[in-house]
Amino acid sequence: MKLEKLSNIALYTCIGIGVVCFLLFFLVDYNNMDFDGVHVSPALTDLILILMYALFVVAAGLTVWSLVRGATVNSGNTGPSPTGISGGKVALFTWGAVIAALVIGVVAGLGEEDFTTVSGKTTAAGMVTVVDMWLWAIYILAIIAIVAVVVSMSGYLTKTATPKE
Repeated sequence: MKLEKLSNIALYTCIGIGVVCFLLFFLVDYNNMDFDGVHVSPALTDLILILMYALFVVAAGLTVWSLVRGATVNSGNTGPSPTGISGGKVALFTWGAVIAALVIGVVAGLGEEDFTTVSGKTTAAGMVTVVDMWLWAIYILAIIAIVAVVVSMSGYLTKTATPKE
């Protein structure tokens, strides 16, 4: 089986599992009232938490695998890039964007206070800052990914890299 086909199957499987989990979350006993009669406590919250942990583990594993594979396989000998942008520049931009997004997230989350839920459970201010950091990073990187997909789909980089006759 080709690596691209396997990648597509994995992507569509993850998307399908995510859609099913979120549909179940919103459709099965979503308006379950909490002990105080005011706050909603959806019945399948644990399902979403497990899904997020599983997706995190999958993403972390694929990241490590990609780093190891990229370091062991010399991808520079596969011929010229269709866009004219070297893989090293893409990797440098990617790591720079991740680090910048995390720094922006930390700066945006500084000064957070302890968070106390209705049930009295308290989360330390440092952990609230960490959660905010990751949320900011996710938003920033998602926007960058969307822009990259749109530019890639437009074919602009491929057109500019193709020599004119």
